[in-house]
Amino acid sequence: MKGNKQIFSKRNIIILSIILFTILTVKILWVLLKPMILPLYFCFFMLFLGIQEGRMQEQVLCKTDHQALLEACRTLSKQVLAENPISEWVADYMIVPDSELSKYTVIRDIGAHQVTVSDVGIVTISAGGTMWHFGVRAYPECFKPSYNDKEKELVPGLWYYDDRYNRYKDYDKDIERLLQKRRK
Repeated sequence: MKGNKQIFSKRNIIILSIILFTILTVKILWVLLKPMILPLYFCFFMLFLGIQEGRMQEQVLCKTDHQALLEACRTLSKQVLAENPISEWVADYMIVPDSELSKYTVIRDIGAHQVTVSDVGIVTISAGGTMWHFGVRAYPECFKPSYNDKEKELVPGLWYYDDRYNRYKDYDKDIERLLQKRRK
């Protein structure tokens, strides 16, 4: 009986034991960890978004040429208003498609979630995510925005907005610190 192998040989029993132990361990871990998967995912997701949003904020405040950004926004605003009659707009603003932004690298490099142009020519570059909204607004040359203590003027006509101004009393100092980092 040269070709016959024993089904319950020592080797096969060890392999079956390892497989059963692995299955049992995975099953026990699944039962124990299942209630924690959603909170852990949420924490990881929020941590990742926070890091990404912090980088986007630094890009807007520290690494972007604000004057070039303002000029690009004003050019984009004129282009959108000239090519799209306001009578055809569904709302009082228009979302600029990504294909249009390819011509404006200074805007595209910010990594914004959305760029809109209002019916009066205000360009809003929205960044941030579900928990934190920030970005910049570029106003046309003839437009005089009203002063808002929840916004910071970067250059005349270009304003940074951030909903953390509403939540943190001295948030303006944090923004000023980032702008000082840019000036160095």
